[in-house]
Amino acid sequence: MRVVECDPDRRRDVADLLERVWGKRTDESELDWFYGGNPVAPASVLLAEDGGRVVGSVAIVYLRLSVGGEAVTAGMPVHLATDPAFRGRGIFRELQGANEERARRRGARLLFVVPTPASASVLRRRLGWTPLPPLRVWSRPALPLPRRSRRVERFDASVAGVSVPPSGVVRDADWLNWRFADSPRRYTLIAEGGYAVLGRRGRFGVLAATGGRLAAPGGLVSIAAPPPWERLRYLRAGWMPTPRTFALLGKSLDPRLRIPARPHFELGDLDFF
Repeated sequence: MRVVECDPDRRRDVADLLERVWGKRTDESELDWFYGGNPVAPASVLLAEDGGRVVGSVAIVYLRLSVGGEAVTAGMPVHLATDPAFRGRGIFRELQGANEERARRRGARLLFVVPTPASASVLRRRLGWTPLPPLRVWSRPALPLPRRSRRVERFDASVAGVSVPPSGVVRDADWLNWRFADSPRRYTLIAEGGYAVLGRRGRFGVLAATGGRLAAPGGLVSIAAPPPWERLRYLRAGWMPTPRTFALLGKSLDPRLRIPARPHFELGDLDFF
């Protein structure tokens, strides 16, 4: 088994692997967008090969996170996949360890992930990741989107004036447009005194990302993960916490930088949404 970088011409191999692992094929154009379009930095994608066959993959996508008033580069491992016929051989551990070192060399200082139970065991016991407070899902009955809401096709530079969160993802217009406007999945973009992104997940509406005064807009929205500093406003708008949570792990790649005690991610920050 050898570890190789995933060049753009290997997207088909990755799509084949993800289909074998998850039972659903990801379109190669979606992989091109997700891996190559990020304005923070292109994703770091490593593959495990056995006899020329791709049997494992680990990607790290990049974002900027507010830590103590400073925006630092952070990474989020995604598309963690090992061919079912090759599990139990340490492939994920080797791939993930190599990609963490690669991300460190590229300037990432922190890593975060919402793990599966299988990956959580390896990350915690073998690679030194730390459990963090879980992300709580909130819900509210669907309400009509106010007619006065200004829907846009893309965000402009005005979103740069939205205040930086105490410990959350820093989103400018370029990042928001890559993540949502250019996404193969459909989102509704709202910009008026801030921004909001509404999407769908099966039969649920999703409040994917918010900033500024649009922290709790109307619309066909059923679930969200509000920031701790906005929860009172969500309660007043009819949102309620649910028992559903997502586990969260973190790791520092910089000995001078501690993992924030309560980093926050909204549902649109997670690759599976």
